[in-house]
Amino acid sequence: MTTHSFVYSNNPRFRLFRHFVFWMVWIFYFTLIYSQRGGTSAIGYAAHLQYTILEMLITLSVDIIFCYAVLYLLVPKMLLQEKYLGFFLFLGLFLLLDASLSSYFYTWLVNPLRKFYGLPEFKYIALTDLLRGLNGVLMITGTAVSIKFFKYWNIKKQELYLVKSEKISRELKFIDSQIQPSFLPLLLKKIHSYSFSGTNKVPEMLGKLQQILTYLIDECNQPTVLLSHEIDSIQNFVQLERLTSTDRLSLQFEQTGNPGELRIVPYILFPFVESNFRQVSDNITDKHWTSLFIRIEGSRIILQVKNSKPVETSNLLNYETSTLQQMRKRLDLVYPGSYKMNIIIEENMFTIQLEIDLSKAVN
Repeated sequence: MTTHSFVYSNNPRFRLFRHFVFWMVWIFYFTLIYSQRGGTSAIGYAAHLQYTILEMLITLSVDIIFCYAVLYLLVPKMLLQEKYLGFFLFLGLFLLLDASLSSYFYTWLVNPLRKFYGLPEFKYIALTDLLRGLNGVLMITGTAVSIKFFKYWNIKKQELYLVKSEKISRELKFIDSQIQPSFLPLLLKKIHSYSFSGTNKVPEMLGKLQQILTYLIDECNQPTVLLSHEIDSIQNFVQLERLTSTDRLSLQFEQTGNPGELRIVPYILFPFVESNFRQVSDNITDKHWTSLFIRIEGSRIILQVKNSKPVETSNLLNYETSTLQQMRKRLDLVYPGSYKMNIIIEENMFTIQLEIDLSKAVN
């Protein structure tokens, strides 16, 4: 039996057992308190302890009735239905009934028990004494109701988490379907053309491409991957671009910091790099440069992508492409409130800056 099944299971066996444990704890508590009363010296500690246990069993039977009446009648029928006036009226009525029934039990059950053990009987039990004694039943019932509400709150919290997780999962699947690697056809075309030129770069190109595809196919279906694996895939992609690019492109890549055992949602940095090269390829035909910087500081990773931009390329002023828009949505889902993404457009350069706190991913 696990702790979760003991606390939450509706199996009759588990429910009976946890209720049994609940009342045994209270019997032990009140026995410990009331065994310190007078009478021990008259009949001995063992006999007085026996009497105290029996008295607790008798008086707690009234409290059990009251507790379950509140727990399974007043709370679901009144309190949870927001019928507060009715709840407090019936609660007061139940308290008076509890006090009256306790008076009856003390007169007809506890007094004979005290006489049997040689203890003086309770000659008169005032209503005020019984009302003071209601502290015990209120403490028991308050504890039971608190446990019920804690379980109710925790179950609702789990349900909300499942609904939220399912919603996020659906949205992520939709977004992921919109963010598909589009570099493969172009790279294969480039590699194919190089294969006819007699260059010895083709085996290296195919090796880099294989490593990228292995990462995308084998690891990107997991919730998180090692940050080092994501960076390795970017490095392989950059090297592949360097191998297949002409002299028109000046390419710089730099990484600082140790990724260690940090984990990241897969394919979260790669699309920014891929989108950068696609934009450069689509919009710039003259000599140009691109720089990629990755910096790791504690649990934070900073990605900075810079490209040269001809002054006349006004079409690049709207640089947030559909891919970048989808990536922003994806970041909102998996790293809500824990990332910063900026796109800076200058006269001859555009920059993408992304900073993520990897310790705050949505699980």
